[in-house]
Amino acid sequence: MYLTQKNQIRGLPVRELKALGELCRLSKNLYNVGIYTQWQYYFQDGKHLCYESNYHYCKGNSNYKRLNTDIAQQTLKVVDRTFRSFYRLSQALKEETFPQKVRLPHYRPKDAYFVRIRPRVKIKDGKFRVPVSLDLGNWRGEIWIPFPERIAPDTLKEVRIHPRYNARFFDVEFIYEVEATPVPTEPDTALEIDIGLDNLATCVDTNGASFIVDGKKLKSLNRWYNKENARLQSIKDLQKIEGIKERQTRVTRNRHSKVRDYLNKAARYIVNHCIENRIAKIVVGFNVGIKPEINIASPNNQNFLQIPHASFRAKLKALRGRYGISYVEQEESYTSKASFPIGG
Repeated sequence: MYLTQKNQIRGLPVRELKALGELCRLSKNLYNVGIYTQWQYYFQDGKHLCYESNYHYCKGNSNYKRLNTDIAQQTLKVVDRTFRSFYRLSQALKEETFPQKVRLPHYRPKDAYFVRIRPRVKIKDGKFRVPVSLDLGNWRGEIWIPFPERIAPDTLKEVRIHPRYNARFFDVEFIYEVEATPVPTEPDTALEIDIGLDNLATCVDTNGASFIVDGKKLKSLNRWYNKENARLQSIKDLQKIEGIKERQTRVTRNRHSKVRDYLNKAARYIVNHCIENRIAKIVVGFNVGIKPEINIASPNNQNFLQIPHASFRAKLKALRGRYGISYVEQEESYTSKASFPIGG
C-alpha cells in the first residue's frame, strides 16, 4: 500500500523559491496545452485522446522542452486522468448513479501554478535535487530539498511539489510504498462512529467501550482564524488593498496545518483503539449533501461547514487499511425521521 508524507519547504533562498515558482508555472502551461489538445480531439472525433497520442502532440511545445522529461510526462498523465474521470462521472450521471453536477476539465488561469510531479529522485547527503532547465531566465544553479530520514529511498514512488497561495509557499509530498501489517481481530466486532461538531467523533464498540474525540479544539482554531482574518481584511479595506496579502496567507497556512495535524492524531487514536481491542470493522455514519443543505443558524452553520469531516473520513479510511481493518460508511439521513417520536 502507499503512504504519503507532507512537508513544508523551508529555508530556501528567495532566488530559489522564485525559480521553483517559475518551474511550477511551466507545468501549468503544459497542463493547459494538454487540455487544449484533448478538447480539440474530442470536438473533432468525439473520442478520448489517450496519453500516448497526446504526448506526440505536446512534445514539440516549448513548455515541454523547458521541463524535465519525467515531470513533463507526469503532467500530461494528469491531463489524461482528469479527462478519464470526467467521462466516467458523465456516464454515471446519465445512469443516475452520481448525484452531483459534473465539472468540465478547464484551463488553469494565466497567472496560476501547477504541481510538479516526479516519479524518481536521486538522494545525496539527505537531499534531492530539483532539475532546472538551462534556459530558465538568468537562473544558474541547483535547488536542493531535504529528504525525510524516516522514508527508505528504495520505497519512494513519487515526489510532488505543490505551490501554495500563489507560490508564496511550497509543500512537498513523498509517496512511498510499505507492506500492510494486518493485526489480529475478533470476528463480529465493530466500532460505530457518529461524526459531529462539538464531538468530532462519538465512538461505541460492540465490546461495550465508548469514547469521544473532542471537536471543540477545531472550533477554537476556526474561531481564532475567522477573527484574525476578519481583522486583517478590515485593514485592507481601509487602505483599499486588493488580493490576499502575506500575513493572511501565513494565518491561513497556520490554521490548515493545525487542523490537518489534529485530524491525523484523531484518526490514529481511533485506529489504535481498534488495534488494542481487536476490532474488525469501523462503521462511520454520514449524510450525503448535509453541508450544502445545513441550516442551524448562522454561527453554527459557519462552525459546521469549516470542520473538514470528509477529510477526517478519508484519513480514517486510509489509516485503517494498513492494518487490515474493514471500513464501512453508512448513509443515515433517514435516521432522524425513523427515530422521531410520533405523538405525545
